[in-house]
Amino acid sequence: MRTLTLGGLVMWGGCTESKVDEDQDILIKGKAIDESGAPLSETLLKIHRGDNSACSLAIFSSTWRSVKTRTDGTFELDLLGADTRSGSFARCFIIASPTRAEGRGVSASFLVQASEVALPTLQEWTGTLTATAAAQGVSVNFRPLSATHGAGEDEYTLAVRGPNVFPIWAAYKVTPPVSLSDYALEDAANLKAVASAERDAKVGDVTVDLSYSSDTVALPRRTRVPVSRGATCTYVGAELPCRLTNGDLGNVVNFQSGVREVSFRLPRAVVPRKAVLRNFVLNGSMSELVLEGSADGTQWASLANLLAGAGAQAFMEVDLTGTTAVSQVRIRAVPRDATSDLRSLAQLSLFE
Repeated sequence: MRTLTLGGLVMWGGCTESKVDEDQDILIKGKAIDESGAPLSETLLKIHRGDNSACSLAIFSSTWRSVKTRTDGTFELDLLGADTRSGSFARCFIIASPTRAEGRGVSASFLVQASEVALPTLQEWTGTLTATAAAQGVSVNFRPLSATHGAGEDEYTLAVRGPNVFPIWAAYKVTPPVSLSDYALEDAANLKAVASAERDAKVGDVTVDLSYSSDTVALPRRTRVPVSRGATCTYVGAELPCRLTNGDLGNVVNFQSGVREVSFRLPRAVVPRKAVLRNFVLNGSMSELVLEGSADGTQWASLANLLAGAGAQAFMEVDLTGTTAVSQVRIRAVPRDATSDLRSLAQLSLFE
């Protein structure tokens, strides 16, 4: 059962009972084509195999096997039932096209629950992305899947990437065009945007998740610099200089266990109007999660309730309510249980 979708990554329940015997012959077959419908001839497809029924981490595993398409784009893979099982549980399989230099790729995630699995066609999607500078940011437009892949109620994720593996920004459940603010882009150089989407297809009693990633598009460089750039920070295990304010927007800091507060001393006192948090992840649940400001480090006032609205998100652009100058800010979490804490953060940026 699929439980969560995040940026094109599908997470499945990890304990689905297998319906095939260990000595059973298994045939997986399908076809891969480009966006126009032409076959991906003699193309090497990567196969990832999960440890169990969960697909959430299988895509990050090393390639288990590969299979080459024929000249007409079709492919077949012969397995034994034992290859598809982990004990009594069905393993998740992911078959993925090679990532193109332009960025596009398509994959299918599925469980093997019958002797023959005929996958839906793997069709690439370019998206034809464009990026246009606007007064307060960049507008990214793209061609939806329905233009080339047929009708569907599609929702898209738009991710912005720099040189690091982690995105510096992501907007979820969007439709084109998508506006990226100068607060989200700051003054970072060499940024690219990529769109992704998912569709489900039924193969017998099994649901196959098709994940699409578009070609990338270069973004015009913006010039907004946060007033928090270069601020010092304090938390258990903090490094010097502070990695959370250094402008490296995609370099994620993973906190030690038990961290529930991160504080920052600003280069100068300001009245902050906007905060941006990147790759901000919690472990467990919180009864309180706030951004606070202080002029002296002793008296603190709330600047934003980070649980308001849709709650804490990995990427947040938050309006702040403070009216007086502050020289220090902090993220403070009150957990619901002893094991909950702050897991990671790439950057906290404050703007006047």
